[in-house]
Amino acid sequence: MNAVKARGLQLLGDARMRVRVDAVENLARIAPTDLVILTTKAYDTGDAVVALKEWADDRTLVLTLQNGLGNLEQLRRWKGRRAFGGVTTMGATLLGPGQVRISGLGRTAVGSDSDPRGARIIADAFASAGIPASTESDIFRTLWSKAVVSACINPTTAVLGVTNGRLLESRVIRKLLADISTECVAVAAQEGVSLEARELTRRVMNVARDTAKNRSSMLQDIEKGKRTEIHQINGAFAALGDKHRIPTPLNDVLTALIEALERRPRTQKG
Repeated sequence: MNAVKARGLQLLGDARMRVRVDAVENLARIAPTDLVILTTKAYDTGDAVVALKEWADDRTLVLTLQNGLGNLEQLRRWKGRRAFGGVTTMGATLLGPGQVRISGLGRTAVGSDSDPRGARIIADAFASAGIPASTESDIFRTLWSKAVVSACINPTTAVLGVTNGRLLESRVIRKLLADISTECVAVAAQEGVSLEARELTRRVMNVARDTAKNRSSMLQDIEKGKRTEIHQINGAFAALGDKHRIPTPLNDVLTALIEALERRPRTQKG
């Protein structure tokens, strides 16, 4: 925060610029804005809503670009139709205080299911900043699809300690990814979200290939001894499986393994 205040935010890689921003830790120091983009860890969504309730006004639009399941539902319990779901494929890595490397602008989709006009305003704002963006009417299907991909890649790379692309080198691991995907799709169906298992499995493999050199956010969290989003990803699928009495053994095991890694002392290796 101090680096951003002093020198601005430096973007490197595919977007090279230095941006001066009003960086504050206390929302009371700034007036409510037209748009809030929520990018916190999914387990902090509730706390973020509590803080924002005291600050945002009726006109403020709120967009979630977070990982996992349940974020949009929490926001809509607060903002109703002025809360928007979204997904982005922009790649960003924090290099140090005030320095971020952008590896591809990707594309950002904003859900238009509750307020098409508001979604278009948000998408146009992204586009005006040079970030490709569009609106998506079936945003819940898009959010669930992203969650399935995350449930396959994130915990598996974290448990194995490998980059995304390494998952494709083993036939056994490729089958594991397919089985996780199928398990998640079955849960989604019970929640009224229609996904196609083969299509999702192909997407998982494609994402792993296209981001072969990336270290997943969950792997990075484990390496840094930080809390992960496992309960908002695999843990969420497992909980919904329990709700609908659908066995989710793979999500159960992955959740347990990541929990164990979270509790492991940072000095302990292997």
